[in-house]
Formats: sequence, C-alpha cells, structure tokens
Amino acid sequence: MRSSSLLRAAAGAAVVGLLLAACGPQGGSATGAPVITPPPAPTAALTVKPGETPAPTPEPTPRPNLSGDLSIWTYPQGDNEVSLKAYKKAFEALYPNLRVQIVVIPEDTYNTKVNTALQAHKPPDVAIIEDHAWMKAGRVLNLTPYYAAWGLDITDYNPGGLARAAVEGKVADGVYAVGEFLGGNILVYNKQLLDAAGVAYPPTDRSLTIQEYADICRKLAKPNSDPSKAIYGCSMPEWGPGIQTKDLFGPDGRQAQGNLNSPEMIAAFNVASALVREKAAPGGTVLTAIGESDLFAEGRLGITWTDFTETPKYTANKIDFGMAPFFVIKAGESFVDTWTAPWGTFVESKNQAAALVFLRWLATEGQIVRLQTSVDPCLSTSIAKANNYGQGDPVKTAYLAVLSAAARPQVFVPPGVEAWDPAEIMRLMTIGGQTDAKPLLDKMAATTQPQLDKAWKDWQKLGQ
Repeated sequence: MRSSSLLRAAAGAAVVGLLLAACGPQGGSATGAPVITPPPAPTAALTVKPGETPAPTPEPTPRPNLSGDLSIWTYPQGDNEVSLKAYKKAFEALYPNLRVQIVVIPEDTYNTKVNTALQAHKPPDVAIIEDHAWMKAGRVLNLTPYYAAWGLDITDYNPGGLARAAVEGKVADGVYAVGEFLGGNILVYNKQLLDAAGVAYPPTDRSLTIQEYADICRKLAKPNSDPSKAIYGCSMPEWGPGIQTKDLFGPDGRQAQGNLNSPEMIAAFNVASALVREKAAPGGTVLTAIGESDLFAEGRLGITWTDFTETPKYTANKIDFGMAPFFVIKAGESFVDTWTAPWGTFVESKNQAAALVFLRWLATEGQIVRLQTSVDPCLSTSIAKANNYGQGDPVKTAYLAVLSAAARPQVFVPPGVEAWDPAEIMRLMTIGGQTDAKPLLDKMAATTQPQLDKAWKDWQKLGQ
C-alpha cells in the first residue's frame, strides 16, 4: 500500500505562522533576496500543439554543465523508492558531474523537517511539496513559466493528479511542481464471488451509490463465528463516506455546517456502520489481524479499495478481479480520488539550476522511467499513450478506463481543521452502541465550522 500522505484528499499540515508569514529572510539573518534562475526562452522544436502526441522532449542543446550536489527530499513512497532510485541513476548518467542525494524522511516528521530547513534558509533542491502553505507563502518556485519554456502543455498532465501541485488545487491559477505518476483510489471486486452470488459486476463508467455498494456487500457476505472462515462482502474504510472533500465542506471548501451533517452524509455513515456491525464488512478487530488487501488476495473479501499498487498481489494469487470507480453518497455522481507526488524546488534552493533541469527531465523522460518501474500510468496522458500504457495488459487497461471515466480533482481545504474525525464516528457506531449518525455529525459539524473559518482566515494571511 502506498504512503498514507499520498492517499489524503486534502494535503498539508498545520500552518506554521512564524515560518511562513513572510517570504523573505527572517530573524537576525540579514541575507539578500534569493536569486531565481529565469526560465529559458521557449524552444520552437519543443512546443507541443494541442492534440498532438509528442515524443519525449530532448535535453537542451548544448546540455547544461551541471555539477555539485542535488538534494532530493521525500518521505517513504511505499515502494522502497524504486522509481526514485531509477531517476537518480538515469539523471546522473546524463550529468556525471552531478551527485544526486536522496534523503528519505519519516512521514510523520517530513513537514517539520522541511519547515525547519526553510526557517534556516537551507531548503533542499527538490522535494515533495506536501504542504500547500509553502506555495501560498511564496517559498516554492512557480513552475508555470517553465512548463511553457520547456514546450510542455500543462493540460497534458492529468488534472486530478496535478491539482496537488497548485496552491488551492486549481491548475489554472499556477503550477508549482511536477508529478510523474497518476495514482487513484478505486474499487476492485472478486469476479468469482460475484458470479457465485449471481450479482452483476459494478459498472466501470459510473460510481455505485453507497446503498448500491451495501446491497452487493450483503449478498456476498458469509459471516462465520470463526473470523478465519468468514467471507466478507466488502471493505468499509472509515473515511469512505467522506472521501470527497466537497461532500464535507461544500463546493468552495468553506462550509462544514449543512455538508458534514447533510442528510446524505448521515445516511452514508448509517449504512457504512451497519455493514461493520452485521459483519458484512470487516471491522477493527479483524483488521488488526489481517489487512484488507490480504483478505482480498485470499479470496475472502468480495470488494475492496486499492490505490492500484496492490493489484500485482491479486494477480499473483490468481484472483480474477475487475475494477470500478469508488462509491459516492449522492446519486448521479462518479468519482475517483487521484493524486501524484508533487516534486518542486524552493525559492531559496542552493542548486536551483540543477533542480530545474531535473524537474524538466522528470516531466518528460522521467515519465517513461516511471512506466518502466511501477504499475501506475505516468501523469502525462500523451506519453502514456505514446508508450502504449496498458497494451496487452487487461488490468492496466481497466485501471486507465476507470480513471478516465471518473477521476476528479478535490476541493481544496486549508490545513488546520482537526475536529473532523470519521474514525471516531465509525467507532461510536460500531462498538460504541450508537446507530444514528445524525447527533454525532451535528455535534462534529458544529465543532468543525469554527476551525474551518479560522483555517481560511489564517490561510488568506499567508504571503501577505
């Protein structure tokens, strides 16, 4: 399973006002303003016309003479950094005088480590831009003019993934990072179990409502007093009913009251918790002994979710599975939460020249390396097509079809909203004896709204 940071719908940690309230040097350090390398002039040969399928853009000629160290910071990617190590090898082969240094920082301390480096005016050259506040405060270099200078069309990169590289998730307002893969939370289902129960496969071109999902779940489930012999109809992640930020905080991300406790959200948590209480879906006790992906790989779970990285395990275990978009709480919608790892460079990065060359490479040739080292499609739609992603592989073909049908950017919400706690709602409704989500969600919405208002107020102050 991929790193949990890459699965969060709203990225970012708490805003550190002292660090990010201003863009220039702070405290007693009287250093001058950082020098920002201007983007190179556009090269006609690199320009991609809309609708064309470009070959990977060539390295600039003459190739820049890069030397020294290029520091790259990341948190664990969940794959032992296989792709990142391949980037290092390929890039150092092009620039033998450059030493690429990869630093893997524990996920729970990553933002703190970067904040400390920013405060000391010694940020890494390239890093995953995990906190949108870094962009908002002007600490991250805006790459929008560089995309144009590199001859790259931003619309060629999946907007659901690239939204993580924009200040408020709106690509049209500017892009501050490069993404190399497209990940998505999808449903996978065991065809054999559905066939045996006489249940039709979920559609690939629309999302099931949570009630439709629950109906299938109950038909597949075969509870047993011995958990090791039980067949569970589906998984029900605690965050599932609220996976869409707009359902929690409205289309502008500002209103918890009336959204977080809407009739649809109340009904969704009632349905979700009932599945766990009925043992149609595995609950906390079961999942402490065995993970959902392992249950599915053993043929003991009818439908589960995955970010696609688990699918090789299912294939190896000879599970015949299909894919579908994630379920929704409002009929008529389709949704797949998508993301990428947004790699950017900071305004004060020491070796910014090398960082920009690396990011250009990552947006072009690096996309192909990603295809060669992971199961994900690359973020560039044209490069994925040009390199026949999914050809001859029905699993990848199905995944790309689901993403194409339902991938959507999330509504942005600034960091600092801590009261929303779906795990607590599910705990109270599965082992706490409560069966109606309304009073729980009403109380949580009332507590969340002031936090949300303050988060937006603090957010607007950043960079001023």
